[in-house]
Amino acid sequence: MKKQILFFCFFVSVLRANPSPIPVLYGSEDLLKKENSIFSPEKKKDKKDKIPVIWGGSSLTQEERTINGFPVKVFVLGGGAYIMHKTIKLSAREIEIIGEDALIGNLKGQVVVEDFQNGVTLTASKGVYDKMAGTVSLENNPVLNQKKDGKVVKIQCQSIVRYLEEAKTNLAGKVVVTSDEFQVFGEDAVFSEKEDRIDLAGEPFLFSENRFLIGKTLSYFVKEGSIQLDGDATIYQVSYENKKDKEKDTTTKERVVTLFTGKTLTHQNKGKETITSMNGDAFMYRTSSEFKANLLESRRNNKDIKATGNVSYLDRDNGYRMEGGLLSYDKDKGYSYLTENPRIVFLDKKELSERGQLTAVFLERFDERFEVVARGNVQVETQTATATGEYATYHEKRDELVMEGNPTLVKDNTKVSAGKIILFPKSDKAFLTDGLKVIPNGEKK
Repeated sequence: MKKQILFFCFFVSVLRANPSPIPVLYGSEDLLKKENSIFSPEKKKDKKDKIPVIWGGSSLTQEERTINGFPVKVFVLGGGAYIMHKTIKLSAREIEIIGEDALIGNLKGQVVVEDFQNGVTLTASKGVYDKMAGTVSLENNPVLNQKKDGKVVKIQCQSIVRYLEEAKTNLAGKVVVTSDEFQVFGEDAVFSEKEDRIDLAGEPFLFSENRFLIGKTLSYFVKEGSIQLDGDATIYQVSYENKKDKEKDTTTKERVVTLFTGKTLTHQNKGKETITSMNGDAFMYRTSSEFKANLLESRRNNKDIKATGNVSYLDRDNGYRMEGGLLSYDKDKGYSYLTENPRIVFLDKKELSERGQLTAVFLERFDERFEVVARGNVQVETQTATATGEYATYHEKRDELVMEGNPTLVKDNTKVSAGKIILFPKSDKAFLTDGLKVIPNGEKK
């Protein structure tokens, strides 16, 4: 008995003489082998109980408690209290350790979880460490910060469950994800660092500069800075674009609102290049135009656009609609190319009712000149006439279509040819010049 008292006095004197060093305490492997263990036999066989857990602090108190009818040792650590789960450090102002193996740890005040390998730090006011489950649960508006590969992500929510060895985090309640590029708001999220992915459900929405996105589910790939938005994806965007007035020779900034919808939106960062695509019933709306396709792809901040499958472009200002299977557009060059059974539908500007159409092998549009050039087997149908030729040029502002390359015109059962045929599709007028010739019925030109 005297030896025990002397040993206790010596231990206390060491603590008082050296208060600054943090004592390192290793859990015993014998706790699970005791008959009065509070854990079930199945958990005794769990490999996770073999994980060596280091814990300590600058102050320590020990007591015996009865939990579920069994006596258990409880250690209360203070002043720099911590638990090491492999390479992951859990620290708090005070930690209550249940059992020598730190099977349960109640973290209280200034809780910090540091996963050095994955560049993740979690903070909260309280938490619970569960060695057997390999988790730490944090409450009271915890925050997750990740700094990795030059990317910084901050996630705030109401509660967090962190799976320490899987590097996976479940976040619940008013989740807010903030990066250098945008903010995402949702109800629940799963963050997997190994997959470099954050998944949000419950119709999350995303804010970035002059842009708002919403869908049923959203996935954010942190390292790439890429986004995938599924389920009735919608983009609302405000931009300011140059508008030229040729008569006054001036250029002004015009505020343009764009609504973009579809089934799945994908935004990918590939080095310096970004690709935004809308797949499935893609639809882009502006007050002056509408754009539809099965798939729309945008590069270089909407400067390069590619549309495939049931492509339709409606120009309200100039009263026509372009349709086809494949369209590419270069904004810097002001050039569009449409192929795969392309056609132009001429529309009445006020009612947008059809007044005629043009078909060809392919169509080209030049923004600066407000012209569309049709090449190969060109055929134009108006209300009362049909014209054919090798190529044609449509001047949008004047509603004037010039047909060239052995053109012919059929009207009132009369077929004529000329060096050039000028049509006004919406007003259903035609002029023939340069060698007018009437072709008798049955005669081929």
